[in-house]
Amino acid sequence: MTQTDPQSDRARRRDLRLAEIRAGAARLISPPATVNIEFSGRCNVWPPCTYCVGKNKPGYEEPPHIPQEQLESYMPWLLAADRVNDTTYGEPLMYPGIHELIDRLGSAGVKFGFTSNGLLLSERKARLLAAHGEHVDVCISVNAASAETYFAHQGKSFELLIGNIERFIRIHAEVRPGKPLPLILSFIVMQSNKHEVVDFVRLCTRLGVQRILFRHLFDLHEDAFQTRQFGHDFVYGRERLAFEEYRQIEREVHESGEARAPGLTILFAWNSRSSFLNEQAEPGVDIPCLFPWKFLCIRPIHGYYTPCVYLKKGIASTTEPVERVWNGEVMQGLRLSLARGEVPRFCCENSDICPLVLEKRARETRPAEPGHPRNISLPVLAGA
Repeated sequence: MTQTDPQSDRARRRDLRLAEIRAGAARLISPPATVNIEFSGRCNVWPPCTYCVGKNKPGYEEPPHIPQEQLESYMPWLLAADRVNDTTYGEPLMYPGIHELIDRLGSAGVKFGFTSNGLLLSERKARLLAAHGEHVDVCISVNAASAETYFAHQGKSFELLIGNIERFIRIHAEVRPGKPLPLILSFIVMQSNKHEVVDFVRLCTRLGVQRILFRHLFDLHEDAFQTRQFGHDFVYGRERLAFEEYRQIEREVHESGEARAPGLTILFAWNSRSSFLNEQAEPGVDIPCLFPWKFLCIRPIHGYYTPCVYLKKGIASTTEPVERVWNGEVMQGLRLSLARGEVPRFCCENSDICPLVLEKRARETRPAEPGHPRNISLPVLAGA
């Protein structure tokens, strides 16, 4: 029996997926290119970070790691993907199987990405990640450019975090000299830290990090949520900026001299042209969002699937097999709407953080100029 080449199989899946996208197919043969999945819900920061609404609510109980037998049921889909992201509602570096997982996915040519608070990035873990640098993508959530602001939200040592980042960068340079650094630093923009946005860009360039992600607080309909930890009065509705304020932050970053550093890439999660949406785009394809053709999120700890990074509403229980969900009624409906160039109704009703939904609402509420009808066409993302 002739053995097939995994890379050839992967290339064939990509070709098939692109053909299905170009055809606007609703029912797919190709599997998702990216799978987000929860491995654990445990975190090393306690009390929780101020903006971690769910964990700050009374009665919250830390969930367990995914059972190994349940993980194995998803492994064929993970190994068939191009990329797997840990969407853990906690700290991925606490997952005891992370070393084996990185080895297994990397051996199959699958890139593994995760977001960490960076506080557990020890020398041993830094060497593991550096050794697998070709197949890992590490995002560290910093959200501050000073020790004072960092402590106000995390209650931890900023110096420890920056030291861990510097050590990882140094070890990566030793282990993989001349290779791209698999690291992005992220910053959730809030009222209490927005004054440090440009300083954060300056910090990243000083550290030698060339990828930066600015994110926005999700509209969780929890505006009244508040907590007082680490000496900071945090009120969710007061900390979340209006959409136009986020866009003003974006303009300020672009206009700053720091943003023009050579090789620096700055992404804004609220902008469809520089967000996770654009990562899914394909040249020559004018469908506004390709998530339903390329992506699936499996949340076994919470017990449901979601179709993209912006939708928090479950579309099916994880008691359902992946293949049934992947071509289920919701996924096919999303594909049909998007193939017509529409923002799906399901998204408008359930995703207040999606850039397409935010932009659509902004266009529809903006007064039309005299003699100029309001233009509500969707942006074309292909190749942008």
